[in-house]
Amino acid sequence: MLRCGVPKPAGYSPDSVQTAEVDNVQWFQQVTAKAVHWTAIRKNVNIEVDVPTTYAAQGAILVELGAAIRSSIP
Repeated sequence: MLRCGVPKPAGYSPDSVQTAEVDNVQWFQQVTAKAVHWTAIRKNVNIEVDVPTTYAAQGAILVELGAAIRSSIP
């Protein structure tokens, strides 16, 4: 599931070990039993995507989404 306009996640910090920069997009990761919740932290609008924990290519999703996010959301 992809959602736009979400608030910054609870526990978010730019220096958190759960934060990673992938292709100039800062992502915050929250892991649950069923999904990894990735939130792209942007100046104007944050974007969240939920990926099942069983999906092995988590990083590939961030790269693909990052290009679209950078080009359309400052």
